Amino acid sequence: MTVLHARQVRALRIAVATGVVAALILPLGIAAAWNQLLDSRASTTVATGGITIPNTPAALMAAIGEGGQLSHVVVATLAANGVGGTVVLLPIGAATETTQLDDQPASAAKNASAAEPPRRLADVYATDGLGGLANEVQGLLDVSFVAVGALARGELINLFAPMGGVDVLLDREVVTLAVDGTPTKLADVGQATYPIDRVVDILLARSAKEKESVRFSRHREVWNGIVQRVGGGLEIAPEVDTTPAGLADVTNFMRRVFGGALQVWQLSAAPILDTKTNPKRADLYSLDRAEVVMVFASVAPSALSGGDVALSVLIDSPFNDPVVSRAAVAAILDAGFGVAVMREISAQETTTSVVAGDPEVAEALSGLLAGTLGELETREWAAKITGVDAAITLGTSFADLVRNGGR
Repeated sequence: MTVLHARQVRALRIAVATGVVAALILPLGIAAAWNQLLDSRASTTVATGGITIPNTPAALMAAIGEGGQLSHVVVATLAANGVGGTVVLLPIGAATETTQLDDQPASAAKNASAAEPPRRLADVYATDGLGGLANEVQGLLDVSFVAVGALARGELINLFAPMGGVDVLLDREVVTLAVDGTPTKLADVGQATYPIDRVVDILLARSAKEKESVRFSRHREVWNGIVQRVGGGLEIAPEVDTTPAGLADVTNFMRRVFGGALQVWQLSAAPILDTKTNPKRADLYSLDRAEVVMVFASVAPSALSGGDVALSVLIDSPFNDPVVSRAAVAAILDAGFGVAVMREISAQETTTSVVAGDPEVAEALSGLLAGTLGELETREWAAKITGVDAAITLGTSFADLVRNGGR
């Protein structure tokens, strides 16, 4: 950030801090309508007059395979109505955030050698246990969890048992290795209906020298089948705790997620080939920061931890296009601001992107974002938003720029 830009951001922060935040204008339910994130218009509903951000808690579920290894990890979010939600898939080879080593002098901060190299999430679990894994994932996603749990094979079978069986389409056969190295073929190429114990075995399967990218693709196909099986929601058993206290148990949390319409999103994961970042050439992957924020600002805004940013905005997009939405989030993050809520809305498209907020804030924000969101205009919003400093509605000038490769 340049000195000039830093001064502009500081002035904008002061303008926001001196404003009086009052009424709310936020979605009654949060769910993006992109590709796998389907079948919901609740996120487009706008209400005023004391409506708070819906409670959309998140939970971390680690699936443990042979030898106590981390074999699969998901973040589940609960819909605002208390049943159903979204499952977000993470690769166990995802790289942790790099951190400055405590024993390095301050002068070494700019030195790459002074930073602790990233680790795979699977290695974090192996050395630091579930608590260490939860801390790393929370930092990686900027999402807080109300429940964290590690489930072994038997517990996973019990969790998925109400589904009876799942249709899974695989693009390659699945072979797993036992602790003693014995290979076992679990599934063939093509579509088949598998009993729950086999579904769990496919999720947990790991074989020698198999890249995480291959396993990650398989996980997506299994969860696509689970989504189809859940449909509008499985019947919630009487023993499931539907009170707020029940959310603290990850199994109970997941049963409530399965109690309504389910969506799945698999985060993009790019292999890290740079030898400075990955000197041991581990099977290590980076996540797309803008995509991560886009997804969780859509399905679990109340779980977002946020960060040290000058202000946070709500982004509305009438395009129902994840490429456009991700580009908008990236532009906001690159400018040093945060995204608190991301919505796909049903609205007439306009050429200009509109920045709404208090006049001083909207004008300053528009100036800082000039050239990044297409043609911009500012408006004073009719009702202020608690926890959100401005609202941005994307215009076709920005969407066209993105689709033509300009962003």
